[in-house]
Amino acid sequence: MRLTIEEYGPWVSKELDNQLRSTRSKAAKLVEEAKRAISEAESFYEDLAKKGDRDMATKKDAASYRAARLIGHGAHEAAARVKEAVIPNDTNWESLKIVKDNLSVASRSIRDLRDSTARELSGFYILDMRSFGGTLDRIAKSGERLASFLDGEGSKLQRARTMTGILESIKTARGELDERLAELGSVKKDLERLARSESELTSKVDQLEANSNLREVLEIERELRKESRAFRAETLAHLQRPLRRLADLAQRGEYPLGSDEREALSAFVKSPYKSFLSKSTGEYLTRILESMKKAIDSGKMEFKPKKTGRVLVQLNQLIGTTRLTEKQEKGRKLLTRRRELLRNAECKDMYEQRRGVLSKIDETKKEELEVRERMKSATSMTEAVNKRLIELLKLAETKTREYIGREVQLAGVSL
Repeated sequence: MRLTIEEYGPWVSKELDNQLRSTRSKAAKLVEEAKRAISEAESFYEDLAKKGDRDMATKKDAASYRAARLIGHGAHEAAARVKEAVIPNDTNWESLKIVKDNLSVASRSIRDLRDSTARELSGFYILDMRSFGGTLDRIAKSGERLASFLDGEGSKLQRARTMTGILESIKTARGELDERLAELGSVKKDLERLARSESELTSKVDQLEANSNLREVLEIERELRKESRAFRAETLAHLQRPLRRLADLAQRGEYPLGSDEREALSAFVKSPYKSFLSKSTGEYLTRILESMKKAIDSGKMEFKPKKTGRVLVQLNQLIGTTRLTEKQEKGRKLLTRRRELLRNAECKDMYEQRRGVLSKIDETKKEELEVRERMKSATSMTEAVNKRLIELLKLAETKTREYIGREVQLAGVSL
């Protein structure tokens, strides 16, 4: 028989009620018996306490007075113990166990009172003490019958307790799974929203780049980046560390360089290609390289032989040739053309728009990465909760077969 989670709870509760009807009826009778025993005991001990109080007022001799005081005190204490034995009306396993425990505690404490009181009475109130003990025995026997019932037929009530626990766990897991699925759905919507946003922004960039002037500006920038990489990797392939070394020597005053050359050298170390194209610093590169060669030749800058050879070869390729001039002219022409294009108001505006859109795309991608992490976490947690729910459903199927003798298949949640 296939059941949904929603159908299973009412169905299994009804089946258990049918199976446990007789057991619960017996349990109810035992609870009523316990209530009667407690009620009768409370009434008896209160009456006995009143009798002791009356006798204390009328007895003249010391022994009788003392006996009346003892019986009155014992009865008062017993009545108090009986009142503490609360008997719940429910007939489930937990309530019956509470009744049994309360009866056990009451009978044990009253028995101690009876024994201590009987030792002190020395022949007084013999019949009352027999009734004292008889009332106690009824409480004890009621507790014993209840304990025997719980160990025997009443143990079936634990089935309801077990199934109730499983149903509560299923309900909790299902609720948590619904929350996780809702969270997962929300994260998926966020991803879809970000994907749409990124697509729209990319389309906007494409529209802007369709402008011929802007497209030329971007091509120039790509060419400048290419030239910058080549300048670092090829033109200054073996010279970047020597340039830093020369800057350190000049800074410490160990090698003479003019202030303008020192500033230009510092700029080259930080941003080689940009400084190379700059009109304020670019003219000093050849002189700086010549100073480097002199420093190496004079021994003020030393490297390992192989490194020294490479540096000198590269210096010879650059000093006294047109290589640097050609590269510089090419780069400056590109920069000049870029400036000319960006003087056009429309091109400048589109360039700024594109930069703003690209910034938004970067923000969107960053947010998308964060959302994907949330998606990963939400998916993992959803799968874990669903796994726990499936295990609970299998446990419910097993217990249903064991307790009710029916085969059921419980439908989980489709993720």
